[in-house]
Amino acid sequence: MSMPDPFPVDQNRIIQALERRVADLEALVRQAKGTPIVQASGPFFLPNSGTPARPSGGPVIYGSGGDFRVITSSGQVKQIPAQGPSVPNPVINLFNPPANYDQAHIRTITDTCESLANSYTALLQSLRLPGIIAP
Repeated sequence: MSMPDPFPVDQNRIIQALERRVADLEALVRQAKGTPIVQASGPFFLPNSGTPARPSGGPVIYGSGGDFRVITSSGQVKQIPAQGPSVPNPVINLFNPPANYDQAHIRTITDTCESLANSYTALLQSLRLPGIIAP
């Protein structure tokens, strides 16, 4: 007594159908867009890795030596700095102009300008030290 053939159709047709399905699925995967992450439910772990290959179409963020790094599509590797020092808020009082502009008011304007200048300098320094902007 012989067993029935589990593949009664020609084997070549089955292989051709599977090849078409694989090709269709590969095309579908290439068209799929990634889902952007807009909210995290917890912290992310980014393991250290070697420098990835130069990407095309955008930067790649990776970990190296415990630091964040990014490689750009031009092949430039940059370290993403940790948060810089806080910058004090300038003290500005422009809402209560005096009845007359005497020496006290001139001193207030001078102090306000100095506060703005100091805050601006501190902001520039906090951006230059970690390499966010060029010196």
